[in-house]
Amino acid sequence: MKPIIPIMCAAVIILWAGGAAEAKSPARTVTGEVVAVNLTDSPQVIVVSTKVGKKQEEMIVGAAVESGAQITRGKDRVALSDIKVGQKVELTYVKSDKGLTAQSIRLK
Repeated sequence: MKPIIPIMCAAVIILWAGGAAEAKSPARTVTGEVVAVNLTDSPQVIVVSTKVGKKQEEMIVGAAVESGAQITRGKDRVALSDIKVGQKVELTYVKSDKGLTAQSIRLK
């Protein structure tokens, strides 16, 4: 019976390490202009164009907007459908195995 214990311990360590690999990355925030909002996808999607680096190169960020995302204008909560192309927003998102997911969207 003793050989089984090290094998079980190894299995627990592998499962524990595998779960850690699925953890979300730290949240990132970009400020930019909305270039698309897709309300028909499930989950819904927002796409923001922003400038990065010294050369101010364009970066496009597309994130899924799930039901838990906080969308605000000032102190008021608004719906994703209230966001229009061309508006300035601050998008906070996380990266996971599923892609980018919005945590919050603040209209500027």
